[in-house]
Amino acid sequence: MMLEIVMFNMSNYTEWEKGVVNRNYHIFNNLLQHSSVARIIAIDFLPFGYKRAIRNYGENIIHASHGEVIYRDLTTKCTKIDDYSAELYIFSTIDSIFSHKLVIKKVNKVLGKISPTRPACRTGRSDLVSVVWSYFPMFVNYFSAPEGRGLASGGDGIKSDCTVFDAVDNWIEHPSFVNFKNVLGKNYQTIADKSNLIFTVAEPLIDFFGMLGREKDIHWVPNGIDVDHFTTNTQSMQSDRIDDIKGIPRPIVGYVGTIQNRADIDLIEYIASKHKDKSFVFVGPVWKEAAIKKLKSYTNVYFLGRKPYTLVPAYIKQFDLCIIPHKLDVFIKYTYSLKMLEYLTLGKPVISTATYDTARFSDYLYIAKDYNDFSNKIDLSMKSDTIELQKKRIERAKQEDWECKVDTMMDYVFKKLSVKRL
Repeated sequence: MMLEIVMFNMSNYTEWEKGVVNRNYHIFNNLLQHSSVARIIAIDFLPFGYKRAIRNYGENIIHASHGEVIYRDLTTKCTKIDDYSAELYIFSTIDSIFSHKLVIKKVNKVLGKISPTRPACRTGRSDLVSVVWSYFPMFVNYFSAPEGRGLASGGDGIKSDCTVFDAVDNWIEHPSFVNFKNVLGKNYQTIADKSNLIFTVAEPLIDFFGMLGREKDIHWVPNGIDVDHFTTNTQSMQSDRIDDIKGIPRPIVGYVGTIQNRADIDLIEYIASKHKDKSFVFVGPVWKEAAIKKLKSYTNVYFLGRKPYTLVPAYIKQFDLCIIPHKLDVFIKYTYSLKMLEYLTLGKPVISTATYDTARFSDYLYIAKDYNDFSNKIDLSMKSDTIELQKKRIERAKQEDWECKVDTMMDYVFKKLSVKRL
């Protein structure tokens, strides 16, 4: 049994090419290499505001052209990419700001062009089954098609043998989506009611869907780590591309990731003021410059901006200590840190606030109870670090490899498909 996956993404393919990395990116790439995946039709982030629509139009429809364009109109483009063992098609549109039904109609039109001879199965291959796999809770119209109904020429939904939703955080609690709480609430209920399978990045999300009445076929699959990426990109040939960190005085306390609402700016200011003999280096974009204005007044705080994913291991290698200074709010309850695994994979000592995802790794990192405890653990972690501890961290992180995570997800998918075929 081989799979054709229609994937609704929380990012754009062009963003991933520029170095934006998230759970969606890692699972997408592992599925492309999976022996049971024949084809992925990747739907770029569907804009629901005009600002994002203009950006998507320029980056994905006007300029991006990585392969053969198989469909194009004024607001939509689908391109076939030939760089992978599985077939890959990137579908980009801004029609979502006008009509969700129009998006589905065009997706089905493209699916018909890809495999126009489909009798019972869109692909025209008897061994190929169709799976809709979504990361995007702002859009749920793919559910509308009655099961068993072919929609290659249009319709209200996407015909599939299995629908999968992978819950990355709880968008209702995300500060960037405060104006869409009602829409998200309704959509999460639809997802709870209609998805054949639900995966969650954080264990508390199982309780969240439980409150929506979903109890079966929901599985916690935590984030993983691309072990090979973090063991092959730390070679000396990469170090000559990170000159901006080489002149910063040591020891270096480092953080990799977007500086956004989840970062506790007051905590960062507190530890920076208490440890003026150390440099605090932040590698990643800043969402709101106003939030870090007071931090820029400290001479031992450095913001280096976004870096390509290929260089992230080299930057972490330069850190003497890694930190995760996240707020303990409702949103953080539904998250699971990728950076924690990246730090541990390189053997670095890590200090984190007591977020929900740190409990499984309490023997391998330092968990701070409050600001003062966080500050005290900075000196403690550096003084007590040993080669033996570094090796233990590395070995523990290797157990979280993304390939194993995706294999687990695929096992659940095939079990569900087998049950549905009985």
